[in-house]
Amino acid sequence: MAKGARKAGRVTAETARRITGISLPIGGIQWADPGPSERARVRDFLLALEDRRALYNPMQLEVRGDVEWSLRELRKDCTTALRSLDEGAFAVAAVRAIREACRRFHDDAQLQFRLFYHHDGGLEADAGFFVALGALRATIGQQIAVLAAHYDIDVESDLTSIMPQLPEAE
Repeated sequence: MAKGARKAGRVTAETARRITGISLPIGGIQWADPGPSERARVRDFLLALEDRRALYNPMQLEVRGDVEWSLRELRKDCTTALRSLDEGAFAVAAVRAIREACRRFHDDAQLQFRLFYHHDGGLEADAGFFVALGALRATIGQQIAVLAAHYDIDVESDLTSIMPQLPEAE
């Protein structure tokens, strides 16, 4: 069925989004393409997250500089997504929480890295980095789950590994 077509005599949400005016008494309808829907914008954002290995790679494969670069890029992705969404969109709070988690990661990883480095040195110098990365992944996983559930979007790839898991039904 064509995008925006009528389903079983009902006007779909996509069709309603495209109506810009109705003229009376003749009964004409004016159409426009309002651009991608909110769901489509959120889906695009989640697709970008699926390509951020820093969110799901095994810890032993993570390189501090690569992770920091990837998360700076993710912050840019968040800002771009926020610019494309209406202020009142459901996704705004979740995307802001993801962007804030990235900022917090940089602060926490640096602070804990320095504390471990000055006190212990050696192999424990990166402990703060891994603690901060775990906290970041947990926060982002929760927000992805909220967005995916609200907008009915399937999350594929390794990204699902950071999402909260529902308990098995008995």
